[in-house]
Amino acid sequence: MRNEFSVVTIVKNRTQQLSNLIANLEQSELAPSELIVVWMTSPSSNSLIQSEQFSIKHKFATSEELPLAQARNKGFTACSFERIVHLDVDCVCDPALFSTMMKNWKDNTIHTTNIIPLTDMPDNAQFEQLMERSELHVLNGRRNASAMHNFQSAVFGVSRSDFDKVGGFDEQYHGFGIGDIDFATRCHAAGIGLEKLSLTAFHQYRANYQFPINHLLDIVTNANLFKAKWGYYPATDWLSAFVSQGFVNQDFEHSGLTIARMPSEEEIHQALHYEQAAENADHIEKLSA
Repeated sequence: MRNEFSVVTIVKNRTQQLSNLIANLEQSELAPSELIVVWMTSPSSNSLIQSEQFSIKHKFATSEELPLAQARNKGFTACSFERIVHLDVDCVCDPALFSTMMKNWKDNTIHTTNIIPLTDMPDNAQFEQLMERSELHVLNGRRNASAMHNFQSAVFGVSRSDFDKVGGFDEQYHGFGIGDIDFATRCHAAGIGLEKLSLTAFHQYRANYQFPINHLLDIVTNANLFKAKWGYYPATDWLSAFVSQGFVNQDFEHSGLTIARMPSEEEIHQALHYEQAAENADHIEKLSA
């Protein structure tokens, strides 16, 4: 099987994770032809890194503090191949991921896998090591979904033509949050399906994903943009949590979403260092160093 596909990742300060991702790609049963790394920061010695097994192209997106949509779009635009796989920089994937994905590749489809967040990702983590240390229930078989509610941008493969058909990631969304939901919603509206492979990718758990008050302004702004486009508010779990803490107005569904107060530094610190929520305990395994 020829490795005529590209991998895209975006990175700002997570240089150790990038090195680990490259090593993970080099250990794959089927390595990509190229890796496109889009930096959300200025060039440095880290943006010269290369691999002996595949080409690495370094691009830059620095228009704002966290230009996620712009960086992803720039990465996809730079790809040389029709089949493209996007990976978060701190993913550690099954060595069979790409070979399985390419064998099962379909147009008009987003391909993904089971994504397991870990609270402690060793610096030089390898997939087999993480599997051995984890007691995880992994879903068997492929699962098709007519809707995109299970979409996660950490790992997904899509053809360039399908990506272009929906216009990529909407660059009206700025900073953290909601842009992924908008992308998935547009894919669903365009009739693009979601297929999950019976493989696993590990991903660094981040506390701010549960209650991201450090990105409150971005999320409120982006949620209002989404509401204007689609007629309803996304990420209602986040918004409900914001309401419960008095950060946004309780009647936002009827009166529009506004910030009632900004979080204090202490509140942000507590949110980012709080242990994972009880409902995620079955899915997140604490690893020893």
